[in-house]
Amino acid sequence: MVSPFLSSTQSPLAVFFFSLFLVGTTSFHGASISASSTSFSTIHVTKSKDGAEALLNWKSTLDNHSRSLLSSWHNDNPCSFTGVACDDFGAIAHLNLSYLGLRGTLEGLDFSRLTSVVSLELANNSIYGFIPSSIGNLSKLNSLNLCFNELSGDIPPSLGMLEGLHHLKLCANNLSGHIPGEIGQLDFLLELDFSKNKLTGPIPISLGNLSSLIHLYLWENQLSGVIPASLGKLGNLTELIISCNNISGSIPREIGDLRNLKFLYIWQNGLFGPIPSEIGRLTSLIELELSSNNLIGSIPNSIGNLTSLSTLDLCQNRLSGPIPSEIGRLTYLIELMLSRNNLNGSIPSSIGNLSSLSLLYLYKNGLSGSIPSEIGRLTSLIELDLPSNNLNGSIPSSIRNLSSLTFLSLYENELSGSIPLEIGRLTSLKILYFSVNNLTGPIPASIGSLANLTELDLSNNKFFGSLPSEFNKLTRLTYLALYYNDLEGEVPEDVCLGRSLQKFSISDNHFTGPIPTSLKNCSTLIRLRLDKNQLTGNIIDAFGIYPHLNYMDLSHNHLRGELSWKWERCRNLMSLRISNNNLFGAIPVIFGRMAQLQLLDLSSNNLSGEISREMGNLSMLLELDLSSNAIMGNVPIEIGFLSHLTHLNLASNNLSGSIPMQLGSCKSLLSLNLSRNKFQRSIPPEIGNTQFLEILDLSYNILSEHIPAELAIPRNLQILNISHNSLSGYIPHAFDNMLALTSIDVSYNDLEGPLPNVKAFNEAPFEAIQHNKGLCGNVIGLPNCNSIKIKKRNQHARARITIILIISLLGFLFLSCTLIVVVFVFVNHHQRRIIKRKNNERVNYLDFMSILSYDGKVFYDRIIEATEGFDSKYYVGEGAYGIVYKAEISEGQTFAIKQTFSSQEDVEIVDLVSFEREIQALTNIRHRNIVKFYGFYSHPQRHFLVYEYMERGSLRTTLKDDQRAIEFQWDKRISVVRGVADALSYMHHDCSSPLIHRDLTSNNILLDHDYEAHVSDFGTARLLRPDSSNWTAIAGTIGYIAPELAYSAVPTEKCDVYSFGVIALETIMGKHPGDHVSRECSSSAQAKSTMLKDVLDQRLSPSRLGLRDAQDVVLIAKLAFKCLQDNPRLRPTMQHVSHELCFQVPLDMPLSAVSLEQLRDLNVKKMGAI
Repeated sequence: MVSPFLSSTQSPLAVFFFSLFLVGTTSFHGASISASSTSFSTIHVTKSKDGAEALLNWKSTLDNHSRSLLSSWHNDNPCSFTGVACDDFGAIAHLNLSYLGLRGTLEGLDFSRLTSVVSLELANNSIYGFIPSSIGNLSKLNSLNLCFNELSGDIPPSLGMLEGLHHLKLCANNLSGHIPGEIGQLDFLLELDFSKNKLTGPIPISLGNLSSLIHLYLWENQLSGVIPASLGKLGNLTELIISCNNISGSIPREIGDLRNLKFLYIWQNGLFGPIPSEIGRLTSLIELELSSNNLIGSIPNSIGNLTSLSTLDLCQNRLSGPIPSEIGRLTYLIELMLSRNNLNGSIPSSIGNLSSLSLLYLYKNGLSGSIPSEIGRLTSLIELDLPSNNLNGSIPSSIRNLSSLTFLSLYENELSGSIPLEIGRLTSLKILYFSVNNLTGPIPASIGSLANLTELDLSNNKFFGSLPSEFNKLTRLTYLALYYNDLEGEVPEDVCLGRSLQKFSISDNHFTGPIPTSLKNCSTLIRLRLDKNQLTGNIIDAFGIYPHLNYMDLSHNHLRGELSWKWERCRNLMSLRISNNNLFGAIPVIFGRMAQLQLLDLSSNNLSGEISREMGNLSMLLELDLSSNAIMGNVPIEIGFLSHLTHLNLASNNLSGSIPMQLGSCKSLLSLNLSRNKFQRSIPPEIGNTQFLEILDLSYNILSEHIPAELAIPRNLQILNISHNSLSGYIPHAFDNMLALTSIDVSYNDLEGPLPNVKAFNEAPFEAIQHNKGLCGNVIGLPNCNSIKIKKRNQHARARITIILIISLLGFLFLSCTLIVVVFVFVNHHQRRIIKRKNNERVNYLDFMSILSYDGKVFYDRIIEATEGFDSKYYVGEGAYGIVYKAEISEGQTFAIKQTFSSQEDVEIVDLVSFEREIQALTNIRHRNIVKFYGFYSHPQRHFLVYEYMERGSLRTTLKDDQRAIEFQWDKRISVVRGVADALSYMHHDCSSPLIHRDLTSNNILLDHDYEAHVSDFGTARLLRPDSSNWTAIAGTIGYIAPELAYSAVPTEKCDVYSFGVIALETIMGKHPGDHVSRECSSSAQAKSTMLKDVLDQRLSPSRLGLRDAQDVVLIAKLAFKCLQDNPRLRPTMQHVSHELCFQVPLDMPLSAVSLEQLRDLNVKKMGAI
C-alpha cells in the first residue's frame, strides 16, 4: 500500500527520510505498549498476592482438621490452592470450598482483599458465627452460597450493595432477625434462598422490585405478617415457596399475575380468608400446596383452569361447600388432597376424568352420597383415602379396575351392603380399612387373593358367618382387626403362618373352638385381643413366648388350665387380662418378675393358693384385680410397695388375717375393694393415707373394733361400704367433713350414736344403716338422738342424785367464779364498744387501703393518673359488681381496677379488724387458675377492687368473636375447662374456709395470653355487707343458676358445680348450651337422636378432632351432664371433677357415634379398639 503523503515523483532521499520517521514512530509506540502491559500485570500480581494472603490468614483461624484439608494453601500463588480458580490475569475469581467439612468463622476472612471474586461457594461446612458486613465489598460477586452451615445473627444489609449478584443462598443456618429491605436492590437476582433459618418479621415489600427473580425460597422460618401484594410484580418467578412460617392474612389477589409460576407452596402458615379466584390465572402452575392454614370459603371454580397442575393440596383448612366439578378438567393431576376440611355434598363424578391420578385424599370432611362408580376409571390410583365422612350406599364394584391400588381406606362412614367380590382383583393392595360402617354379609373368600395385604381392618360392622379358609393365604398381615362384628366359627388355623402378625383383635364376636396353633409361635405379636368370644382350650398349650407383646386380653372366654411360666418371658407385657375364664391353680411366683406390667386382671376364675410376696416387685403396676377366685391366706405386706397402684380388687376370695397397714403406702389408690373375704381385727387407720381414694369397700368381712377417724382424711372418697362386719362404737365426728361422699353402707354392724351430719348419711336409705346397736339420726327408721338421751338420763337418775351433792358443794365456788367472769366481760365489752366506735369514726374520715405494699394515697393517685380519672378509653368490661378499667402503673405493672356499683352505705365497714382479716384472706389466695386479688380501696368518692390484669378478656367474649374463637383451638378449650375445675376445687376444698363463688359465668372466666383460665369475682360478695343492694335473694346469673336456688336462697358449693357444667358445655359448643341444659337432661326423643359432634363448635370442625382431644371432649361433656343434674346431691364435687379431668379415658367408639343421650345416661358404650 502506498502512503498518500508520497507521490511517485518524489526523490529517493525523501523516501529515505520518511522511512526513518516511520521506524521511529513505531519504536516509540511499541515501548509505550510494553510499559502499559507491565503496569497492568503488576496490578494483577499485587491483587493475586493480596488474595493469597487473605486466604492464608483465614486458614490460620480455622481448626486443625480444616487446616489439614487446605494443605495446598501454603504459598503466594492462590491459583494452585484447593477450591480456588483464577481469571486470565491470575486474580482469584472463584472460591468453592463446599462439602469439605471446614469449621471456623468468616470474621477472619478479609473480603476487601478479594474484590475480584465472582463466586463464593462455602455450602455444607460447619462455618459458624456472623456474616461480616464487609462481605458487601465483593463488588463483582455473581453467586454467594453459604447454605448448610451454622451461621447465626442477622443477614447484613450490606448484601444489598452486591449489584451484580445473581444467586444468593443462605439456607439451612441459624440466621435470625428480619430480612433486610436492602435485598430489594439486587436488580439482577435470579435466585434467593433464605429457607430453614430462624428469620422473623414480615416479608419485605421491597422484594417486589426483584424483577429478574426466578426462585424465591423462604420456607421453614418464623416469618410473620402478610404476603406482600408487591410479589405480584415478579413476572419471571417460577417457584414461590414460603411454607412453614407464621404468615397470616389472606392470599393476595395479585398473586394471580405470576403467569410463569410453576410451584406455589404456602402450606403450614396462619393464612385465612378465601382462596382468591385469581389463582385460576396461574396456568403454568404444576404444584399448588396451601395445606395446614385457616382458609375458608369454597374451592374456586377457576381452579379448573390450572390444566398443567400435577399436585393440588388444600388439606387441613376450613374450606366448605362442594368439591367443584371443574376439578375434572385437571387431567394431568397426580395428587389431589382435600382432607381435613368442611367440604360437603357428593364426590363429583367428573373426578373420574383424572386418569393420571395416583393419590386421592378426601378424608375427614362432611361428604355425603355414594362413592361414584366413575372412580373405577382412575386406573393409575395408588392410594384412595375417604374415611371420616358421611358416605353411604354400597362400595361400587367398579373398584375392581383399580389394579394399582395399594391403600384403600373407607372407615368411619355410613356404607352399607356387602364387600364386593371384585375386591379380590386388587392384588397390589397392602392396606385395607373398612371399619366403623354398616357393612354386612359374610366376608368374601376373594379377600384371600390379596396376597400383599399387610393391614386389614373390618371392625365395627355387621359382618356375620365364619371366616373363609382363604384367610390363611394372607401371610404378610401385620395388623388384623375384626372386632365388634357377629362372626362365628373357628379362627383360621394359619392366621400367623407368615410370622409377621403384630396386632390381632377379634374381640366381641362369637368365635368358638381352640386358639390357632400358628398364634402360639407368632413371636412378632405386639397386641392380642381375643376377648368376649367362646374360645376353648388349655391356656398353657395355646400360647407361647412373645418377646414384643405389650397388651393381651383373653377375658370372657372358656379357656382352662393353670397360668403358665411363659408369661414371665414376655418382657414387654404391660397389660394382661384373662378374667372370666376357667383357670385354676395358684398364681405363679414368677409373675412378680414381670417388671413392665401395669395391669393384671385374673378375676372371675377358680384360682387358689396365696398371693405371693413377689407381687410387691411389680413397681409399675397400676391395676390389680384378683377378685372372684378362691385365693386364701394373708395379703402380703409387700403390696404396700406398689406406689403407683390405682385400683386394687381382691373381693370375693378366702383371704384372712388382718388388712395390712402397709396398704396406706399405696398413695395413688383410687379404688380399694377387699369385700367378701374373712379379714379380721380392726380397720387399719393407715388406709386414710390414701388421699386420692374414691371407693372403699370392706364389706362382708369379720372386722371389729372402732371405725378409725382417719378414714375421713381422703377428701375424694365417694363410696364407702363397711357393712356386714362387727364394727362397734360411734361413727367418728370427722365423718362430718366427708363432703364428697355420695354412697354409704354401714349396715349389719354394732355401731351406735348419731349419724354424721353429712348428706350421704342424712339421705341414706334405711337399708344402708339397719341392723346396728344404737344408731340415731334424722333418717326414717332410726330414733331421734334426743329421745335416746332422755332415756339414758332416766336410767342413771339415781347416780345423778349422788352427783348433785358434790355439785352443791362446788356451787359456791362456781358462782363466785361466774360473778368474776361477768364483771370482767362487762368491762371488756364496754371497752370494745369504745374501740369499735372509734374504728367506725376512723372509717368515716380515713381511706382504707390494702393493696400490695403501696402507700394507700400514693397508689390511689397512680390509679387516677393511669386511668385519667377512670376515662372511658381505659374501659375493659362490666361485671355484676362494677365496671372494670385497665391501669398501667409506672413500675410497669398492669392491673384490672373494678370500680364498684356500691353506695357508700353498702361499703361501710362495721368491724375494721374483721374486714382487714377478710381482705388478708382473699389476698392470700394463691392458685394459678384464680385471678390474683390485690386489695380493696374505700374512699368517700369512689370504691374499687384491684385485680391481676388478663390480656384476652373473658371466655364469653372470646367465644362470641369468630376469629378469636377459631384461634381458641380444642387443646386450649380443654385446658380452660380443666383450669376452671381446678380453681373451683381449690375454692371449695383447699381454702382455710370453703369459698363459694355464687355467680360463676363465662363472663368471669378470664383468659391470659396463653389462653389459661382464671376465675374472677370469686370474693366480691364477701366484701359487701350481707344486707347490701348487691346481696340478692337468688345468687347468680340467669342461664347459670342451679335450679334449687328457685326455692332456696342459700347457695352451696353444688350451685357452683351446676354453673361449671354450663360453662364446660359452653366452652366446647362455642355458645351457651341453652336448651341442652334442661332438655337434654330429660329423656326426650330429640335428646336420644342428637349427636355430640353436631352440637360442638362447628367453627373448629369437630370432624377434625384428633383422638386425644376427642377423648377429652367426650369426658368433659360427660362430666358436664353429671354436674347439671337437678338433684344437687347427685352432682359430683369439684374435687372429683378436677381429679377425673386429670386422666385420659380411652374413647372406644368413634366421636361421630356418641350421642348426648349416651352421655346423659353416663354409660357410653365401650367399643374395644386394637
